[in-house]
Amino acid sequence: MKWVGHIQTRNRGTVGGSLAFADPAAELPACVVALDGEIEIVGPQGQLTVKADDFFKRLFETALTPRDVLTAVRVPAAGTDTRVGFAELARRHGDYAMVGLAACARADGKRLSNLRLVYFGVGATPVRARRAEPALADGDVEAAVKALADDLEPTDDVQASGAVKAHLAGVLLRRVAQQLARAPS
Repeated sequence: MKWVGHIQTRNRGTVGGSLAFADPAAELPACVVALDGEIEIVGPQGQLTVKADDFFKRLFETALTPRDVLTAVRVPAAGTDTRVGFAELARRHGDYAMVGLAACARADGKRLSNLRLVYFGVGATPVRARRAEPALADGDVEAAVKALADDLEPTDDVQASGAVKAHLAGVLLRRVAQQLARAPS
């Protein structure tokens, strides 16, 4: 949570509000997707549970309809074999990230399983790097970085050019790979 906005934002905002707003540069949507979370919605049609992978539809659009309310967010409990990683690059701490990466995996000896790499700030929604995941799971960080070219298509914005964002995505993947390799303390 220390990466989310400034202290004033963290003291007034909510997790559900961040998810419902669905800003593609926000940290929490990517984190919930990386953690393989579920989002509970209640509306005129009753209660519905949506996988985080399916919740974010388009730029600032989610599975919520105008008459729905987000009522719960669930993520699987972490075990002793759970590894998480997070990194972002922003102009100043608390600003929206130019590029960010949230990751979660299970340690299986020297290999990672159930690896989920989710970028933010590089697309209209949180973006899973599905082609990079198997390479990183096998411990080949450079192959995972190369696979990002097939996973991500960042566009230019006021923060950075698409080319700069693509480069930064690789930098972050190398950093997060080191975090995932370490046992929790």
